[in-house]
Amino acid sequence: MTTKAALIIGIVMLLHTTAVKCQTHFVVGTEDINFYPHYNFTSSDSSGFANEVLQLFASKHGYQFSFQPLPVKRLYHELDGLVDFIYPDNPNWAKYQSVQASRSFSDPLIYNLGTTMVLAADKDISLSQFRTLAVIHGFTPTAWLNLRSQHRFKFYEVPNAISAVNLVLKGELQGADVEYNVAQHILRTQQQEGALVVASQLPMTRVSFHLSTMRHPLILQQFNRFLLNHQADIVALKHKYQLIDSLPQ
Repeated sequence: MTTKAALIIGIVMLLHTTAVKCQTHFVVGTEDINFYPHYNFTSSDSSGFANEVLQLFASKHGYQFSFQPLPVKRLYHELDGLVDFIYPDNPNWAKYQSVQASRSFSDPLIYNLGTTMVLAADKDISLSQFRTLAVIHGFTPTAWLNLRSQHRFKFYEVPNAISAVNLVLKGELQGADVEYNVAQHILRTQQQEGALVVASQLPMTRVSFHLSTMRHPLILQQFNRFLLNHQADIVALKHKYQLIDSLPQ
């Protein structure tokens, strides 16, 4: 390599580093579904726990976050293009995706309580008795996949959590693969608290939600310090949105 070529490469790298350091506006890729109370980025005035946490972090560091809702199956293909960050993400999801590029993950922000919601009368239904499960479009029911070859249940894809819950309430499907806090919010809104319960014999998961990036690992370090130093704020927001991290006993 000539001295001139090395100098040009050095200047390009310096300009790139300076641009990254000066960047204050970031695009966060999100799922284009209403997953309230965890998050809802489907419109500019939407709210949710993650909405507030991410905006609080941005305000503490002088950043501006804008949110880009995308179909779930497309979202993870945009991390090196359209978006700077993704929320929610999890290191274990990569094996179910066709995305090959590695990405960095923050510490956990909160936990997703994956449950199978059934009518109260079916609380103790067994896998051998179970036949029909509502699954939200774009989501991968990981806890169920390894059981398909051994049992006779079928998946029925639905557009959102409300559809999944209502199909079970109407008796059209036996169960809904819906996050516990999301299901409780829907039931409260519809004045149906207690009508659906967590199936005691069917799959459950507890999965951490993370912020991820390919381009900005230093900002993830700032985010991790923010999570550590603002625990009281985060706990208060969990209470505000009636979120729990573990299933009630």
